Amino acid sequence: MTRINRPDTLLSELRDIKRRLHALETAQRATTAGARPAAAEPLAEESAETDTSGSE
Repeated sequence: MTRINRPDTLLSELRDIKRRLHALETAQRATTAGARPAAAEPLAEESAETDTSGSE
């Protein structure tokens, strides 16, 4: 029986893959959350400028 077909090895590989996926997802959420406030600020300023120019 090859090493890769042993149940304990398959479970270890699966745990490692799940751990890596979780780490990637967490890092992606942190990056996305950090980028949102910076991207939202210019949009809020543009909206305010558009609103004031429309009321003239």
